[in-house]
Amino acid sequence: MIELFIKILSEYPDAYKLKKASSSLTNALQYGLPAEIKKVIIEKERYKVKGTIGAGNLPGIPWIAIFDILVTETATSGYYPVFLFRDDMSGFYLSLNQGVTKILETEKFQKDANSILKLMADNFRAQITIIPNGFTDKNISLRFLSNTPKKYAKSYAAGNIISKFYSSEKLPTESEIRNDITELLKVYELISYNEGLPTIEGQREDDEYYKGIEELRRFRFHKRIERNNSLSKKVKKVQGYTCKACEFNFEKGYGEKGKNFIEAHHLNPISTLGKVKIELDARKDFTVLCSNCHSMIHKQSDPSDVEVLKREKLFKIIFDEKKS
Repeated sequence: MIELFIKILSEYPDAYKLKKASSSLTNALQYGLPAEIKKVIIEKERYKVKGTIGAGNLPGIPWIAIFDILVTETATSGYYPVFLFRDDMSGFYLSLNQGVTKILETEKFQKDANSILKLMADNFRAQITIIPNGFTDKNISLRFLSNTPKKYAKSYAAGNIISKFYSSEKLPTESEIRNDITELLKVYELISYNEGLPTIEGQREDDEYYKGIEELRRFRFHKRIERNNSLSKKVKKVQGYTCKACEFNFEKGYGEKGKNFIEAHHLNPISTLGKVKIELDARKDFTVLCSNCHSMIHKQSDPSDVEVLKREKLFKIIFDEKKS
């Protein structure tokens, strides 16, 4: 891994001047280093590692990011750990940072984009109980050359939550950088696990069944898993579009507008989230439910037990038939 960092630090300045990277440099940034970083990650199915040197002209600040697919799958939004290289290649950061592109491109935010990113960074920092050894919440500096565009350099600096700097004159050992990735992923997971906890005034009705903060935290995390678009598509593709509890099919009930509609439900008990590995197998760890059954299963003491829901539904049908 360190050899790949050295290659980028030594070769990128000339490539940027020529506006063209060699195939070996491109490979190091887009494939080689992401593959090495992926080896450090335990829950490989949950994370994507992507490196870029940009489309068209080379960027002044290349990056390699680690995306939790339950948070974001793109560098344009959300938040994620990312290696950010200084434009003069005097070193690089491992930063927990924010996607800046969507904020910069949103008209109502453009004038205050960096201020917004700083406020969001402060909010994320408030959720971190312990900053890993060697990391800091101090500002980062990415732009040293006059020919590097200011916009993204300033926004990456504003979006920084915590980071660690590695000087090109004193690079870390292989074990140190692997440990730093692991420690920052723990912080990343903590924030994603806590994110969205409401104030008392803003608490939604569907959260009322999770009175404790820890249960509410897990409930929100459970929801995030279910609402992940790529996972949801996989679940529906392998399990179909008929509710596994009541056998309702939206296309049969509503015609064309109900075609291919169903909701994905994550079967891991909410009580276990955050304590065990998060399973993301579309066939084994999810089921598909209609909207009504999905709402009702979350009111059970064990929202992972579809059979209880089916028995209750069947009992209600039999009871109603006897009454009539």
